[in-house]
Amino acid sequence: MIEFAQNTALEPLLDHLKFDRRYVSSRSFDTFPDIAANEKSSVKRLLSELQHKFSDSADVAYLIESEVSSRTAELYRRANYDSLTHLPNRAHFHDILENLIQGTTQKESVFSLLFLDLDGFKTVNDTQGHHIGDELLRHVSGRLISSVREEDVVSRLGGDEFVILLAETEDRAEVEDICQRIINEVSRPYLFEGQEVRTSTSIGVSMFPQDSRLASELIETADEALYVSKSKGKQTFRFYNDVKQEVPTHKHVIQAKFDAAVLNAEFAPYVEPQIDLKQNRVVGGYVSMEWLTAENGQQALESWQHLLKESHSEASMSLWLLDSACFYLNQWLKVDAEFVVTVPVLEGLWRQKGFLELLNQRVNQYGIPSSQLQLAFSLKSFETFDQDLKACLQGLSDQGYQLTLTGLGGQAFNFAMLVGLNIQEFKFDEVWLHEQLETTSGQQWIQALIQMAKSLDSCMIATGITSESHVKKLTESGCTLGQGVYWSAPIEAAEFKQLMV
Repeated sequence: MIEFAQNTALEPLLDHLKFDRRYVSSRSFDTFPDIAANEKSSVKRLLSELQHKFSDSADVAYLIESEVSSRTAELYRRANYDSLTHLPNRAHFHDILENLIQGTTQKESVFSLLFLDLDGFKTVNDTQGHHIGDELLRHVSGRLISSVREEDVVSRLGGDEFVILLAETEDRAEVEDICQRIINEVSRPYLFEGQEVRTSTSIGVSMFPQDSRLASELIETADEALYVSKSKGKQTFRFYNDVKQEVPTHKHVIQAKFDAAVLNAEFAPYVEPQIDLKQNRVVGGYVSMEWLTAENGQQALESWQHLLKESHSEASMSLWLLDSACFYLNQWLKVDAEFVVTVPVLEGLWRQKGFLELLNQRVNQYGIPSSQLQLAFSLKSFETFDQDLKACLQGLSDQGYQLTLTGLGGQAFNFAMLVGLNIQEFKFDEVWLHEQLETTSGQQWIQALIQMAKSLDSCMIATGITSESHVKKLTESGCTLGQGVYWSAPIEAAEFKQLMV
């Protein structure tokens, strides 16, 4: 049974003094009278201890003042700066933000607040150790500072969450440029102890005074914009004003509804037919799961996968989906002995111990050939590509399982990661594919990727096809497989066999 347990060249980080010049120089220790008073209250005690060592009272006074100053500075640093990254901490950031709001209100100027976190950070901590996770946070902090302007402020709120204040940013295009620069910089590979580590970031943006004039609300709206940004895919940014209609009033309410839906089994397996474009016939099916909601009807996995990752159900739900795919493939093979089923394998499942053994057990239990069970892995998994993932893919390939990589074209990807792996199928990112089909240069890119797949003895499948013109363009480019509402919307798996007869 499965066990459910809970570039390469690195730039040096800025030293402590540079951090201090950016964030400490404008603040005086004199603004903290309580700290100073407490320290100076020990002067008489310290004096009596030192007098027998020094005959010159001036020497004693100098030592005392130096000791008090040193202790006061250290207390200030501990109270206001993150000990790991040396960035302003949450409390100090709130002070900075409040002061900035007061200053900009008087001048009627505009500034922006960026809220971001790291994709795959928990995986780095879990698989490579917390010391590597700490190193990653330190290097990310350095890259964030290098990506913004001298007058901007970078702060770590805690964990893998950061906020950035961009002063005097009335030009939205400038904010967009900075966001994209941050995404590009953070996504470059890191090298720790001879191991390559990858992460990425998504960003939510709020603007003062457009989105709020209160510090707490500015942080909240930026966080909500980040929530929407992550739901659209990683390595993206969104402005709160653009997406506020999509933001749930309380994210925890939505998460609670989802968790309740899992307990109430409000999900069902659905299959989308996969079509041979040359012969115009059904040759396979993509099996996924949909959330059956009373308010919004059927919702595809992609729209709520972020909720699944935040729950404690990703592994068990993914296993249930795998079981469903195996069960229905057994039924459909009785109608078409060459039928192939593709099923997404979520990270919460494949990272569990014993995954390959469990998969073999399921294949034997349902009496299905491993060569007709196509296991789909999202290219987003490769953002934190590590030896565990490569070993998993290699093990599956060695035992005859068919592998699909989904999302091609939708994000930056290093094809060198595929060396030594046997990938049978690539699937285009739906949004990217639709955009490229509209231009001549885009169609050339589609054709180039199809030829690339063929050179690797792989095939390419197009998803989200909606029209005859799409079919024609893709067929002319050499694409062999497709799926989309042009043929059929996803069908409940229990009803699909009737369409095959």
